[in-house]
Amino acid sequence: MIADLLSAPGALGAFGVAVLLFGFAPGLVLAAIVRLIPDVDRRQELQAELYEVPRWERPFWVAQQFEVALRIGLSPRISWAWGRYVWHRSKVESGLARHLESPDTFEVPGPELKELIEPGDLVKLAWAVARLPGERMWVRVTHREGDRLRGELENWPIYVHLHPGDPVRFVVDDVIDCDLVEAVCDQASPSPAA
Repeated sequence: MIADLLSAPGALGAFGVAVLLFGFAPGLVLAAIVRLIPDVDRRQELQAELYEVPRWERPFWVAQQFEVALRIGLSPRISWAWGRYVWHRSKVESGLARHLESPDTFEVPGPELKELIEPGDLVKLAWAVARLPGERMWVRVTHREGDRLRGELENWPIYVHLHPGDPVRFVVDDVIDCDLVEAVCDQASPSPAA
């Protein structure tokens, strides 16, 4: 009987499509879909659930999971990227430029103290954010090459689209305050609290 079915015109192709559609494709497509989901445990659960779904329902079940992945995985990422790069663009402000604009009210560490900044030290930077108030946050210096520095954010931002631990690149003139491991940054008057 199976030989008769497979010998019919186009039957072998239909059989191949059925094997692909109901056997091979759901697992591969689901493996790609779950990459959109941020929760690793949920990813593993979905991949295990696939084989509990009856074979004939798997393509439809995988399509439903694609909708879920778009909603809980891709949508927040698009929203975050939109906020970070389009709507709430932010950039590190120059502390020296702000000091030169208002020397009596905006104090920054002097050049001697800025020269002492090295990896492991904390520095405070100011961010300007489009359409929102700016923020001042601490960054732990991880690398210094001349006046160029790299560090990791230490605070939870409110307006700036960053997370603690995110890398930050800046120059020494951007520093508005510092907490050095080897020395103490003295300011004539502290800048407003961040």
